Amino acid sequence: MMKVLYRFLLIMSLVFALGACNNDSDILPQMKPEATGSTTDVRDGYIYHWVRFGGLDWTVENSHFQTTEGTYAIYETTGLVGDEENANNERTFAKYGYLYTYEGALEAAPDGWRIPTDEDWKKLETVLGMSVDECAALEWRSSNVVGTLMHQGDEGTGLDMLYGGYYTATTSSFTSAYRLMYSYGFYWTSTKDTDKGDGFAYYRKIFYKNGGVFRYSCSTANMMSVRFVRDAN
Repeated sequence: MMKVLYRFLLIMSLVFALGACNNDSDILPQMKPEATGSTTDVRDGYIYHWVRFGGLDWTVENSHFQTTEGTYAIYETTGLVGDEENANNERTFAKYGYLYTYEGALEAAPDGWRIPTDEDWKKLETVLGMSVDECAALEWRSSNVVGTLMHQGDEGTGLDMLYGGYYTATTSSFTSAYRLMYSYGFYWTSTKDTDKGDGFAYYRKIFYKNGGVFRYSCSTANMMSVRFVRDAN
């Protein structure tokens, strides 16, 4: 009887130990920016806040600057009509800013700031815990935490990257070209994918159900959200 009880207790202790290990792996690291501040775009007076990681300042808000016609758009919702639709688009813009083509993204950057390069994104990813090998890979990387850390507000990293969806330049007339708001966030890099040709550039994607960060390239005619970066002073 004692042997049976001993085996039972041993098994239960192993179960609890393994459960504790699994829970530990899901705990997000507590990460705070090295510095914070704000900057004003003198072109339109919009105030951006920024957080510093790895010697780079990242804006906290998506770009709100209106670029050349045809290079920007506000994510259009469906199912609303008249003034109600316009009001909804205004609320969408206030939170998510504009979506931009690649050219629009480059034009949107204020003086002293730039659209982050692919290497700038990799630097941020490594600071947030992604390995160098993962950074160089394509598609989903670091499935545990880095994408979640990018989405955190003041309670964590403060980066507050949003799930603002994107606009696809290739769609049929029967489906909306605006897609995946509230679920996915798409952000341009300024780095062209020369293996695919001049009309492709790298981007990042985060997903509310996945703690990873997606790296790939797509047509520069698509429209995505934009953050700005600068070297820390």
